[in-house]
Amino acid sequence: MHKLIAKLAAKFPDLTEKDVSLSTEIIIEAMSARLIGGGRIELRGFGTFRLNFRPAAVSSHLIAHEAPRLPRSPEIIFKPGQVIREIADHEG
Repeated sequence: MHKLIAKLAAKFPDLTEKDVSLSTEIIIEAMSARLIGGGRIELRGFGTFRLNFRPAAVSSHLIAHEAPRLPRSPEIIFKPGQVIREIADHEG
């Protein structure tokens, strides 16, 4: 994250690195709250993010005599946008 902040601070010389760092934190906190609240985030051309919960399950790992329950677990789903797909196609 420090590299991102340094690059942004260099691009906007009228802002201090502290200002850029605070702005970045605010943006990430707002994005996190949006995901946790069930929303999705779209960054045009880059892609979309959404939070999905895998349901609780029974483990198939049976070292113990009883199958442990695995709690539901969160996963972030990312769907790349056109810019990222084009870069990946060009690089791949």
